[in-house]
Amino acid sequence: MTEQAWEAIIVSDDGVDYLALLAAVGIRDARLRMVSTGGVALGAHRARNIGMRQARGDFVTQLDADDAVTPDRLTRLLPLATDYGAAADNLLAIDAATGEPLRSVFGAGEALRFVTGADIVALPAPLVPLIRRDHVLPRVEGVELSEDVIANLQLVARIGRLPVVAEPSYLYRIRADSMCHSPGSTTAFEAAYTAYLERLDTGDGFDLPASLRVAARAAMLGKREVNRRFAAAQAAGFTDTFQHFARQTPAPDAAP
Repeated sequence: MTEQAWEAIIVSDDGVDYLALLAAVGIRDARLRMVSTGGVALGAHRARNIGMRQARGDFVTQLDADDAVTPDRLTRLLPLATDYGAAADNLLAIDAATGEPLRSVFGAGEALRFVTGADIVALPAPLVPLIRRDHVLPRVEGVELSEDVIANLQLVARIGRLPVVAEPSYLYRIRADSMCHSPGSTTAFEAAYTAYLERLDTGDGFDLPASLRVAARAAMLGKREVNRRFAAAQAAGFTDTFQHFARQTPAPDAAP
């Protein structure tokens, strides 16, 4: 990292002592700390909440175990996050097996753009912001699938708009054996999207303002429809990853 004042909280959700694992291959750094969820496969939202509570810095971001960031990411985002409360980059999805770039969240464009809540729900992949401490919110209990989308909606509702730099510095590695592509994943996503829609229609609406609830509802309807198309494609013998499928599939229209 070009920015030296950082710490990394490694959250173990599988019972593994990762500091010992790293030390065994010669990696020792006082800036690395490890905590545990206290169980196995308790979920990303719980792991993130535990890690955020342990973080001591003025800014917080996340890095999933199978993803990567460029060395200058913190240096590039810190000034914007300081001024606006949070900042993100043009996340790039890549095939973990081949290294093939699949797509970035945004195409080529201006050096800096500002993203609204309506933009967040229309993106093909979630942004991973660097967030100033006073705007860090806990991840919502009961939300595991698409939890990043809900978190980003809540963040934008809080800060108004999110600055996003054009050059990718977060590499979102797509693995064919990930949870999203495991047997039964389409069933799990169907249940999750349906539950989120009920929560938006008759529940707490994730504490979003009315305008963002409408946008979120439309997005969840669209995501559920694409998931249903993917389930049908799998049943017909389609075996590619969801990201490859989504890249070749037009987004459905979803009425608010």
